[in-house]
Amino acid sequence: MIAATMACAVLAAVWAGESDQRGEEGEASAASRPAAGAAAPGARLLKVAAFESPTYLTAPPGDLNRRFVTERAGRIRVLRAGRKLGRPFLDLHSRVSTDGEGGLLSMAFAPDYARSRRFFVYYTDRDGDLRVDSYRASSRFANRTQRGSRRAVIRVKHDRSNHKGGQVQFGRDGKLYVAFGDGGGGGDPGENAQNVSKNLLGKVVRIAPRAGGGYSVPADNPYVGLPGRDEIFAYGLRNPYRFSFDRATGDLTIGDVGEQEVEEIDFVPVAEGKRRPRGGVNFGWDVFEGSRPYEGGSAPGHLPPVLERPRSTGSCSIIGGYVIRDPSLGRLRGAYVYGDLCASGLRVARLRSGGAEGDRALGPKVSSLVSFGEDGRGRVHAISLEGGVFRLAPR
Repeated sequence: MIAATMACAVLAAVWAGESDQRGEEGEASAASRPAAGAAAPGARLLKVAAFESPTYLTAPPGDLNRRFVTERAGRIRVLRAGRKLGRPFLDLHSRVSTDGEGGLLSMAFAPDYARSRRFFVYYTDRDGDLRVDSYRASSRFANRTQRGSRRAVIRVKHDRSNHKGGQVQFGRDGKLYVAFGDGGGGGDPGENAQNVSKNLLGKVVRIAPRAGGGYSVPADNPYVGLPGRDEIFAYGLRNPYRFSFDRATGDLTIGDVGEQEVEEIDFVPVAEGKRRPRGGVNFGWDVFEGSRPYEGGSAPGHLPPVLERPRSTGSCSIIGGYVIRDPSLGRLRGAYVYGDLCASGLRVARLRSGGAEGDRALGPKVSSLVSFGEDGRGRVHAISLEGGVFRLAPR
């Protein structure tokens, strides 16, 4: 069994396990909790609450009192002033498949959410396909979703149980970015990631969702007017499960899960004079795995990763994080925090074009790390699929 299949098996086994049912109100120090591990100088983890197989955390723009947590089975929960509300914000479990690496994997609020009440969810449907749908919050009850408000935005056919991607997020340019895996299987058997005309698998797409459903393609996308799917923003990715934008600069960072030898972090800064990163980037898969040749062929314009973690270090599935902009974290501001499903220790590094500096263990550990998330204050959270959600805080 190749390393990639082993990693997928680990992920599926974790997702099939029991969730932590020990819900807590408020935020308690995690320093004494085995699941979170010991903290290092400058950072510790505070436990926010426990959920049923949580997968992501975010908040509406400017909302300083609420945090929204997606649960793998298809529910979104609200934390308001540190208290977990009993009624889900949204329950779409009847539409969601949790087979393999599937489930409700992330969500994003529209930049104009305060006016439009629109938000977006990324999930795998009952056929295993990748879907992004939009909903509206209720106009009467802020912590509920309006009935009948679902609108289909984008659907991508996916025939295998792994490499589902999972991230949906708005950039500083107001456009919606979505990351899709390469279609699954070992070595991209469908040859999707390097083909910009075939489909959207193994790509990051950039779209402008329409209020009534569907989307339009921004005129400045890199393949508009050229051969290739107009939605594509970047390609050559294996399983870009988590990506993020630096809230201060707009730079794009992607954690792309490796195949056999390495896990990789990709970095694209904002283009000069633009509000978005440079488009049309080829990250190299499956001609390359990270910076290492993997399969014969060419990868025009290949941009190597800025950071790689060999599988020999205990990594199996990299979990991309966020550039820390929380003022309370002092010298960690501007550092990128990330982790791995199998290697539980959080890490930080300073990213720049062409490389990374100061990659080191941060200290805190999160078992079964499945995601990071940012709240409305810019505070970074680490999420364990076993149930715990933790906030990164000063020591």
